[in-house]
Amino acid sequence: MSFVPSIISRLNRGMAPSLLAVSALSLFLASCGLFGDPPPPCPQVAIMDQAKKVTLYRPGPGRDLTDVTFEIEMRDLAYECSYDFDDAGDSVQVNFNILFLARRGPAAEIGRVEVPYFSAVTDATRQILAKRLFTVVLEFEDNEVRSQVVEELTQAIPFPAGADASAYHSFVGLQLTPDQLEESKRSRAR
Repeated sequence: MSFVPSIISRLNRGMAPSLLAVSALSLFLASCGLFGDPPPPCPQVAIMDQAKKVTLYRPGPGRDLTDVTFEIEMRDLAYECSYDFDDAGDSVQVNFNILFLARRGPAAEIGRVEVPYFSAVTDATRQILAKRLFTVVLEFEDNEVRSQVVEELTQAIPFPAGADASAYHSFVGLQLTPDQLEESKRSRAR
C-alpha cells in the first residue's frame, strides 16, 4: 500500500508525470477489483427481539427484584461476510461479533454466569436450515455489578449455484427456557 502515497506525491511534479501517475493509479486500483462488480450483499443478520434479554432468578417461586441473580442481554451485533464461489458449491461465511452485557442482581452468590445462546440460519421462507448452540461466560471481578464480553462467531452458509444468498437470514439469540420465553413476551407487551 506504500505504492499509492508515492504516486500521489508525484502528482505535483508536472503534467507528464501526473498523467503517468493517474494511469498507474487507475491500473493499480483496477487490479484490486475497485472497478469490478461489487460483492453480493450479506445475508440478513439480526438479534431475535424475543431472545435478546433474560433475567435469571434464584431457585424457588420468588420473582421480585430481591430474587434476581443476573440480567443478561445481547446488546449489539456487528458482522461481515465473504463469498466463496467454486465448483464444489457456493457458500457465504458470516463473521459475527456479539456484545453481551450482564448485571449481577442482589441474589447472585457467585461472580460468574454461563448463558446458552444460539445461531440459526433460515431460508427466504423462514424455514430453519441449521441451528447451533454456544455458551457465553460472563465474569464479575470483586464487587462489580456489570460485566461484558464480545463473542466472535463464524457461520458458513452453503447455497445452490445461482441462488441469492442475501435471501437467507441469520439470527442469534439467547437460548431461553419456555418459562423465560413467556416472561420475555409478557415484558415486551407492557
